[in-house]
Amino acid sequence: MEILDKKSNRMSRVIVGVSERSKFPKLQRILDFLSLRNLLSNELFFTFYYFVISLFYFFLVWYHIEKCIKKGKS
Repeated sequence: MEILDKKSNRMSRVIVGVSERSKFPKLQRILDFLSLRNLLSNELFFTFYYFVISLFYFFLVWYHIEKCIKKGKS
């Protein structure tokens, strides 16, 4: 069974017949949100990092190839 939590606008799964109580529901909701946000920001950071490193190596190789070509012409 699924219910919509109106405060956080997210779907939550509810197991009928099992009731679990959290002592700190607001804190738990905040921590869940922060972990998801951190996961997304980490993924974006590493994607950007790999992109920048790839560009760096591309231009490094390109620079050395150009240097070798100019050296060969002289």
